[in-house]
Amino acid sequence: MTWRRRDVPPPGTIAEIHATVDLERTLTDLGLAAPDASAFVTDDLLGARILVVERPAGPPLALAEPSTEGRLAATLARHGEGPAGWYVRTWAPLAELRHQARTGGLAVSRTGDGPFGRQVLALDGIPFGRHLILVEVPDVREVPELPEVPAVPSPP
Repeated sequence: MTWRRRDVPPPGTIAEIHATVDLERTLTDLGLAAPDASAFVTDDLLGARILVVERPAGPPLALAEPSTEGRLAATLARHGEGPAGWYVRTWAPLAELRHQARTGGLAVSRTGDGPFGRQVLALDGIPFGRHLILVEVPDVREVPELPEVPAVPSPP
């Protein structure tokens, strides 16, 4: 994996992560109403609850509030509220990505679940920086084929 910049979104960005200590206040600041609790998703790799919101331009925002003393809490303690990373589509299934990462010298976390599905976190030794979360996009080849329907004969 060659992308290492921390100041621009990587290719394949699904959402930009925005760290906050208070999701409801951030929603109010954005002029949005707070949804019910079922709209929030847990991201156990970041130790956060996430709410994805669309914006007029660019990728959606994944508003992230710490739910544990994990990576997101460390990022907030070190850098305060603001940009905290990206959710990015993988170029391969997670098993293959893990193998490629190991071969290329990149460490990745265990597999976890987040707002966009199964994911791993790129581990670069900095637990409080901008996080790069690689999300497995389902392979279209795994979609089951529809059963064949016999043709209806035309009337004579």
